Amino acid sequence: MAKRDLNTKEQHYADTRKEAEDIVAEAKVDMHLTKWGINEKHNKYGQYFVIDLQFTFNTPKEIMEVDV
Repeated sequence: MAKRDLNTKEQHYADTRKEAEDIVAEAKVDMHLTKWGINEKHNKYGQYFVIDLQFTFNTPKEIMEVDV
């Protein structure tokens, strides 16, 4: 039996706040997006942004247990 994800978490990297907001805007089109966040980080090379996206798929148990 193949396994399928019910919850998916993604992390993306962006150099600017604008790029980070564009990534979130693209993700918001997906109806399964349940949580998102933009975290500003700093290191010796400068500022960057980490974007966290969480998707939740409300698939019925019967469909998830079907052999693929």
